[in-house]
Amino acid sequence: MTRQAVVVCSADRGDPNRKVGGLSLLERLLRQLSEAGFAHIRVAHPPHMRPAPPSPRVTAQVRFVSSSATGVWPMAADAGGAPGERVVVVAGDLLVDPRLWPWLRDCGRDVLIAAASGTAPECLGSVRASRLPELARSCGALPPVVSLQEFPTYSKNHRGDVPYHLLPVATDGDAAAGWRVLLDYVDKRTKDLPATYFDPWLENPLVRVFAATSVSPNQITLATTVLGFLVAWLFATGTLRIGILLAIVVEVLDGVDGKLARITHQTSKVGELEHVLDTIYELSWYLGLGWHLGSAGWPWAWPVAVAFCFVDVADNLAYWLFSRRCGGNLDEASAFLTCFRLVAGRRNIYAWLCLPAIYMGLPQFGFAAAAAWAAITAAVHWVLALRWPVVRDGGRANSLDDRAPRPDASAARRTQPARE
Repeated sequence: MTRQAVVVCSADRGDPNRKVGGLSLLERLLRQLSEAGFAHIRVAHPPHMRPAPPSPRVTAQVRFVSSSATGVWPMAADAGGAPGERVVVVAGDLLVDPRLWPWLRDCGRDVLIAAASGTAPECLGSVRASRLPELARSCGALPPVVSLQEFPTYSKNHRGDVPYHLLPVATDGDAAAGWRVLLDYVDKRTKDLPATYFDPWLENPLVRVFAATSVSPNQITLATTVLGFLVAWLFATGTLRIGILLAIVVEVLDGVDGKLARITHQTSKVGELEHVLDTIYELSWYLGLGWHLGSAGWPWAWPVAVAFCFVDVADNLAYWLFSRRCGGNLDEASAFLTCFRLVAGRRNIYAWLCLPAIYMGLPQFGFAAAAAWAAITAAVHWVLALRWPVVRDGGRANSLDDRAPRPDASAARRTQPARE
């Protein structure tokens, strides 16, 4: 396992201090390498360049090395590495898919990464430290090359297939393209209809705005939670029209904090508790709406609200049971369940069911329809969670497992020199 990395900030490439996704390219690389388990990172830079120091979120030991050499590999050779060990080398202007780091860290052979099959490899790879001078002199054979297309695109965390990215950022146009790549990368693949077709139009601009400020994902999570309980109070007191609009706002903000955390590498334990907070205030919505409707002349509404809560919890238990039995996500167990996820009973779907009913003055019908759909959804999920024949994780790779490319020197391609 490689525990050391060299980030090369070469004068003949893009500016590593350029910001994309709220972070400088260099800071993003340092956070990614630190999160991937690299303990020692050297940053090679020309004498006239002053790279920004790492933030406190970078837990690895970072040492800056001034180099008068020209080009990535000569500068990497100046930065060096522990004799007899491997080192991961990356150019400081690259926007790198985080999933590549564990593979490079664990790779036991020399290898370079290319963005596309048949193209020159980027200045990203794992090599023996003793081989760096040879690469700096441009003598000898290049290490084997692996293209991004050879990696399995399925990601359990993303709940679907996500293409790999490896993008040099040298211009404002590259930075704009990098933003689009990052927003696509952090988006979940299996979602409901509102989260697929409505929320991104508001989420993505808000993520861009917040990424340029000191507002943290945890602060957005806290604000979203407060608004969530405010919605419950508005429902309980009969202020339904404002309440349902705020419920849509909560829906959008609930996606903003997660995207912002993943783009800026600010995930935390507080963020991991978000789903618990979501569940609590969502249940308070159903109880608040049932309380108001029961007080307004529909006595069935309160017991239905209580049953609504039990059904919602039961649906979550179906997901948990499936995960325990099969090791995957219930929504990805089959093509039917993936499509069903678009309309299956969840908070977003319930809010949009209630929205027109509330504005037409018929909140009781919207509430009854949401509760009935929740029961149907839970029934479908429980039946399939118990009986659907499923291969673990749908038979797809969770990470760079044994189906990921292996840098075998006998089968690897050698192309033109890596781009300097």
